[in-house]
Amino acid sequence: MNKVLSAIKEASISVACLLDDVAVNKSDELDLAELTKDIENLQNQITIIENYLEPFVIEELDTLKNEVET
Repeated sequence: MNKVLSAIKEASISVACLLDDVAVNKSDELDLAELTKDIENLQNQITIIENYLEPFVIEELDTLKNEVET
């Protein structure tokens, strides 16, 4: 769970950085390398969250299916 919370915080920071970078774009100072780095970091953090949550979602769906069948 600690890893998921850390990934969520890191993803939030990446989103904030992206928004800051886009706001600066008014002066054509957008650094595509930095944007790419932030987007890749965001994707990595989302993947961590997905991989952690997937077993729980599958188990919950199986439980719901079993409840409906009985």
